[in-house]
Amino acid sequence: MSTPAPAPTLRLLYTGAVVLPALVLALLAAVLVPSWTDEAVSLTGGSATEVVTLTVDRPRAGATDVAVRLAPRPGQRDEPPATVTLQAVLPTTGHAAPATTAHLLAPGTYTAAVHLMMPGRWTFHVTLDRAAGTDQFDFPLAVSG
Repeated sequence: MSTPAPAPTLRLLYTGAVVLPALVLALLAAVLVPSWTDEAVSLTGGSATEVVTLTVDRPRAGATDVAVRLAPRPGQRDEPPATVTLQAVLPTTGHAAPATTAHLLAPGTYTAAVHLMMPGRWTFHVTLDRAAGTDQFDFPLAVSG
């Protein structure tokens, strides 16, 4: 003997009881869970004489452009460095991109292309070589896949 099929209204209630929580969970995940994007990320550091801003165009594994902006602090004179060198290092695995000399894009702004081999917490070393000496700035950044 077979059991009778549920009434259409009851089937609709069962379907709603399954679909509605799944939809609510999907919406919560989309809103609350941080997502990795391809948006540029800027980090700022500096010394007593200048502010250094590092901008990574695409903080994901693979090729990306990195810009370094130098600005003198108030009361300091603008002394452009002879060279700006950039190197990305993933200390937890020992990976490192080759050190690259950044190219002058505009006064105070330098750019270089970097290849990030894999996701992880990378450190970007920015070295400024001047006649008066060398300054190095480290910028940590989490890179996604």
